Amino acid sequence: MNWTDLQQRAYVPYSNTPSACVIESNTGKVYAGVRIENASFPLTITEYQAGIFGCLSEGEIPSRLYIPPAHPNVPQVWINAYSLEVIRTEELKFAAFADIVLEEPVSFPSVLRELQSKCRIQESNFPVSCLLEIEPGKFISGVNIELSDWQLGLCAERIALAKAVAMGFNEALSIHITAAKGDFISPCGACRQVLVEHMPYKTMYLYHPDATLSEHTPAEFLPAFFNGKSITT
Repeated sequence: MNWTDLQQRAYVPYSNTPSACVIESNTGKVYAGVRIENASFPLTITEYQAGIFGCLSEGEIPSRLYIPPAHPNVPQVWINAYSLEVIRTEELKFAAFADIVLEEPVSFPSVLRELQSKCRIQESNFPVSCLLEIEPGKFISGVNIELSDWQLGLCAERIALAKAVAMGFNEALSIHITAAKGDFISPCGACRQVLVEHMPYKTMYLYHPDATLSEHTPAEFLPAFFNGKSITT
C-alpha cells in the first residue's frame, strides 16, 4: 500500500482532490482515513475524522498520525484532542491495516448493544451503534463519537461508512442501526443526507428500544433529496 493507492479510495467527485492519512493506535494497529465528500459540502468527512474515529470505534486509542510529505498541516484541534504525534513520510511501511470486517451476527440486536460500549458520548450520553453490510454477510461497525466541539464528532452511521470507504469497499448493501434510548430510532438529518448519497435505495433496519424492527430506505426518509448531479455535470 502506498499513498497513491490509499488516496484513490477517497470519494471526491466534487473537488477531485483526494486526501488520506493513516492512524496508528497505541497497540500498533493501523487504520486508514480518506476524504469523503458530500453534495451538501459541510457534511464532508475529512481524512482525520475517518482515520481517528475509525480507530476509536474499534476500541483503540490513536497515537500517531501519518501523512504524505506534501500534505497540508494537520489542524491543531486533532493533535490536541488525542495528543497525536504527526509524522510526514513518503512510504507506508505497514504490513496491513487492522481487520475491521465482521461476520454476520446470529443476533443483530445483541451485537449492536455490545458495540455501544465503544461509543464516546461524554457530551450527550446517547449511545448509537450500527452495522454496515459491505459484502453479503460481511459488516463494518460504527458507533457515535463526540468531541466538546460537537460539529467535529460523527454519528455511528457516518463512521461506519467512512471506515468502509477507507478500506476500499465502495458499495453498501444494507445498514442495521439501534440506539439505547428514545421511541422510534432513525438516522439524524445529516446521516440521512450522507446515506442517501451512497445507498439511497438500500434497506435500513432500525431496531427500536421497544424491541420492534422496522425497514426503510434513506430515500424514504429524505424525499426529493439533492444528490449532487447538478454539481458534477
